[in-house]
Amino acid sequence: MRLFFVFCIFLNSICLAQDIQPKIALYNQKIKQFLLLNPRDTVSVQVNEKGLFFKKKLLMDWDSLQKIENQYLNKIKQQQARLLLQQFSIIPAKPLLGWRIALDPGHFAGDLQTAKIEGKYLEMMLSDSTKIEFWESHLAWATAKLLQERLENAGATVMITRSRPEYTAFESTFKTKYQEYLQRHYGSESLIRQSIKSKKTRMPLPQNTFFQVFFKRDELRKRVEKINAFKPDLTLIMHYNVDEKNTGWDKTVSKNFSMAFVGGAFELEDLKEESLDDFVRLMCTQDTEKSVLLAQKVLHFHQKDAKVPIVPLKNDQDYLQEKCLYTGVQGVYARNLLLARAIEGVVCYGESLLQDSEQEIRRLNEKTLKVDDIYTSPRISEIADAYFKGIMSYCQNHP
Repeated sequence: MRLFFVFCIFLNSICLAQDIQPKIALYNQKIKQFLLLNPRDTVSVQVNEKGLFFKKKLLMDWDSLQKIENQYLNKIKQQQARLLLQQFSIIPAKPLLGWRIALDPGHFAGDLQTAKIEGKYLEMMLSDSTKIEFWESHLAWATAKLLQERLENAGATVMITRSRPEYTAFESTFKTKYQEYLQRHYGSESLIRQSIKSKKTRMPLPQNTFFQVFFKRDELRKRVEKINAFKPDLTLIMHYNVDEKNTGWDKTVSKNFSMAFVGGAFELEDLKEESLDDFVRLMCTQDTEKSVLLAQKVLHFHQKDAKVPIVPLKNDQDYLQEKCLYTGVQGVYARNLLLARAIEGVVCYGESLLQDSEQEIRRLNEKTLKVDDIYTSPRISEIADAYFKGIMSYCQNHP
């Protein structure tokens, strides 16, 4: 009898092991396809019936992996129930009723000086003496505001990470945050001047260094915090690109293209405590696959309606070859960007066009469209429409 009991336990363990094999295979396939930048590293990072291993070290046991997956599945069920409930009372003019959508306009400069600190501006003189001067944060913010209006008119609940064009995610300007840093560490302006003259204390960091060393990453983390607290169904991160090969961005280029990123492409050194949680979540959920679908829809309408070509697979942008994984969808790449990997749910990190393209630069330099308190280029309305149509297509086909 005892032998029979032992045999039954043994047989049951074999059946359980067989049941989880497809899931193990799926996890390892996702690691290879989306999550590890270097294919050779898949030998070091693998999942088996005991959990996720880095070489011979257990990073997370199997039960913990299943807990994360089950939490995700419960969230999806709640989302589907919420959206299904809205369908019974849906109004034809409100097709996005029930959807929660976060918009994150990239960067934060409200003037050229701050844009130069960020390194996200174009300033040049064209051959016909046309003066070019604009910065990415204004373009991104105005795009998000126009998109917010379209989405809300369609019934969606929308949050935007920066409420004003000159604001950071902290809802104040970069200059204000820098002054707070000076006050916190050095006191009043008169004391700062005295310290500098006396040279008895360490001098304050200049704005550029403060931005690079402290503020940049803290501000990105604030965006992640705000978006995850909102618990969106979709997140759109809006940026405008430049040609990597056009060093200094002091001349135009003939090319133009759009692209989008989703979370992934980790290196082994990224698998530390902070990044590991994101790696495991992306492995155990369908967030990456759904993000690729959303990005595909968004890029389709960038090409179809906004007339921005999708970046070809064969291109000269080194970061796409060295820091990204091609997802199998043209223009969509997995990349280990903080926002792309740390924001929970379906995320599309869009790069809509090349600002330094000769096809775009004059149009972007026009400042004839008023969006709230700023004048910007009418071109961004076409980009907002492309995002809107991509979101609509995704939501109608992938609830």
